[in-house]
Order: sequence, then C-alpha cells, then structure tokens
Amino acid sequence: MKKEYVVFFSFLLLGIAVRIIALNQLDWFFGSNLHVDEITYTAGDSPPFERPPGTYLLAGVSTVTTVLRSIFSAISLIPALALFLFREKNRNNSILAGVLALEPTLAFSGLQILPAAPAAAFLALALTAGKSRPLLTGWLIGCAALFRGEVLLFLPVSIFFIRPARKYIATAGGILIAVFPVMLLNLFSGGPFSIAENGPLNLWVGSSWELLETPPGIEFEELMGSSSFTDNALSSIGDDFSGWLGRGVVKTAAFLSIPGPGRNIEAPELLDSTILKFLLPLTFLLIALGISGSGKNSATALVVTGLAAAFIFFPSIRHRAVFLPALAISSFRFRWKIAAPAALLIAAISLLLNYPADVRPGLTQVQLAQNQLESGNFEAALESLNRAEEEGFEGADMHSIRGACIASSGGDFHEAVREFGLALEIAPESPTAWKNMAALLWNYGYTDAAVYAAEKAVSLNPALRAELSPVLFCQR
Repeated sequence: MKKEYVVFFSFLLLGIAVRIIALNQLDWFFGSNLHVDEITYTAGDSPPFERPPGTYLLAGVSTVTTVLRSIFSAISLIPALALFLFREKNRNNSILAGVLALEPTLAFSGLQILPAAPAAAFLALALTAGKSRPLLTGWLIGCAALFRGEVLLFLPVSIFFIRPARKYIATAGGILIAVFPVMLLNLFSGGPFSIAENGPLNLWVGSSWELLETPPGIEFEELMGSSSFTDNALSSIGDDFSGWLGRGVVKTAAFLSIPGPGRNIEAPELLDSTILKFLLPLTFLLIALGISGSGKNSATALVVTGLAAAFIFFPSIRHRAVFLPALAISSFRFRWKIAAPAALLIAAISLLLNYPADVRPGLTQVQLAQNQLESGNFEAALESLNRAEEEGFEGADMHSIRGACIASSGGDFHEAVREFGLALEIAPESPTAWKNMAALLWNYGYTDAAVYAAEKAVSLNPALRAELSPVLFCQR
C-alpha cells in the first residue's frame, strides 16, 4: 500500500476513535434524548418546511437516536474522504485530508442530528468535483443548501470569484436545479418562495444581541410578538442600521474565533468536556492557512459565503463547520506571508473578543432538565436545574421547568405556583407560561384564577384555544 494511503487511513481511524470517545463523554448530556434543535428535525415536517428540508429526510432514516447520531457522525468524515480520494494523492494531501478527519468542530457537529455535517459533506464533494464540471459543482452546492440555507449566499458572492462568466452561469444553474423544486413545493404549500421559512427568523435573530443571547423557550417566545419575522427583521435593521453593521462586524470576527460561539447549546463548554478540546489547534491551523490561500475560485467564494452568513445572520461553531472543507481546500495554496498575520489575527480574536451574545451558562443543564421532565424523571430534572443555577443560569425556563416538575410529581402546590409566578415575572407576555399556570390552577380547583390565566394565554396566542377549551368553557 502506498505511503499516502497509510498516512490518511491512520488519521481516519484516529478520527473514528475520537468520535466514539467524544460521543461517550457527551452521554451525560445527549444520552438517548434530544436537545432543542434536534427535536425539530426528528419530529418530521411537511411543506412548507420551517427549516432547510434535507435534514428532515435524513433524520427519517431511523427513530433510534443513537443510530441517527452514528449516521451523522459517519457523514462528518465524508469531507476528509472526498479530499483524499478525489484529489491528487500525495503526502501533503493525505496529511491535510487527515487533519480534516480530526478537526474537532466538524466532529462535534457530526455528533448531533443537525444539518452541519451533511452540508459540509456536500460542499466537500462540490469542491472536489473538478473545474471542468461546474454544473455538477453547482448541484452539489445546491444540495448543501438544502441542509444549510445560508449556503445560497454563494450565488451573489461567487460572481466575484468564478471566471469566466459561463462557468458561473453553469454553477448557478446547478444550484437552482437542486433547490428550485423545493422552493416551488414550499410556495405551493402556502409558504414563502424559499427552501425554508426560518430565513427571516434567523435574519431577525441576528439583528439584536438580546435575541442572540436569549435561549429557546418562553423568554424567546415572548420576544417574538405577533408581527412577522420579516417585518421584525426589517424594522430592527432600519431603526439602527449603523448598529446592525457594527454587530455584523463583531459576528464576523466571532466566526473566526477558536473554538467559536454556541447557539442554543453551550457548544464551547461541551467541547471542553471531551477529548475534542485537545484538537482545537487543528481548527486554528485550517482557518489560518485557508484564509492565506484565498484566490479567485469556488473554495474562497465559499469561505466568504460563511463570513457573509455570520455577518447577516449569526455565527456558531456548527455553522462554521459547514465551510471547513472550503478552508481545507484553500489551505493547499497557503502563503506564509499571509498565513502568519492571519494566525496572529485569529489568536487575538480568540483571546480578546468579548462576544456579547454568548449562550447563558447552565443552558445545557436546563435543556437536560427539560428532557428529563418529559421522560418523567422529575428528581433528576430538579438536580439538573440545581446544577444550572450553580453554573449561573438565570431565566424563566428554569422556573417553568421546576414548577412543572413539582406539580407533575405531586409536590407542594404553593411552591409550584411560586415557580410559575417567577417565570411570569421574567416573561409576562409568554403564552406558554400563562398556559402552564392555567393548567396548574385548574388541576387544583382554582377555577376563576385558571380561567383568567387561560384567557391571557389565548389572547397572546389564539392557537392555544383548543388546548385550553376545558378551562375556558367550564361551568363556573
């Protein structure tokens, strides 16, 4: 066997081992349960798709969480395989492809039932498809966009990087061949003419530090209000355009930071609890070398696409993982004169950037408690909430989950009311918080107070009327 094969497959085996170890180390959090973003995909969906639709299809392969995580983890190795198998096989290529197999944030993304790993796999295949096949390259990029919609920013960005014009047109045509049928499907199903409905949501979320730092749950629900996400986004940007530009610069810098920010989970802390933390220098290396190897090509266009996505929407570890194959491809052409300053810049950002929208400490424990509550393990859920509080979490969801645990386990009624009351103090316009209070009061016979809470919940969210109808239409 050639030396290049020995080198690469040694790296690949190490990458597999690292994933197995990390998955076992994260079992305290993942276990057999799902965290907030995974729930959306594994629950299935039908058009119009709320989020990019590719992951719904892939998540439908199995109903077993560990099987799905294993599949997504295996997919996270495809970028390394593509880099090695479909490019010239030499020592440098085998080492760089091996580094991609060990890169920790892509490995971490593959441990979750989320779109990052499949999108990265398709982009890696697109970049190794060959310069003479722009239509195929575009189609593969379009397939990646069915997992991560921000990849479509490649269409305007790549105008400045792909030459001649006929090659750009062929690449753009390939992208449209992949995404246009889904866009039509969404439109005819009553949704927007896009591959997912959450594009405006992400634009709006990225327009405010408050939105970015508010975890999913009843506080975020309160911030949503009744206006459309598009109206919210345009109003927020228009009201403070210079502030929006400034936030975009900070978000772009955060895209380059090591390990990078989280979003909806404490990704840096989770990484730090596994063997993956020892491999973060590889991420540093890929970003520094990738930036220094930029040029007029599709790989650089994809790197700029990732930076633009962070500017417009928001960055996170898993969002950056999508574009790591492009950084790896660009690394082949690195230039020392640029690589050294790029490395210094990334180090400075990583050490000095104070990202204003970081995930609240303890959020991971709160989400674990939510899973434990849903599985009926009330004692464990309360313990998780205590750990979240010790780690510094402050928020309505902690009180809401604690109140539900107390009420569901037959605990003290007044203590449960107190917890729900604290949740409402933090999120007084949350329909779910009022619904929870209504259910508790109703179950304990406080009819008038329950009806008031139910009416408040329905006034905030009319969709709750059917669920609360026993309370609303009771005979008093």
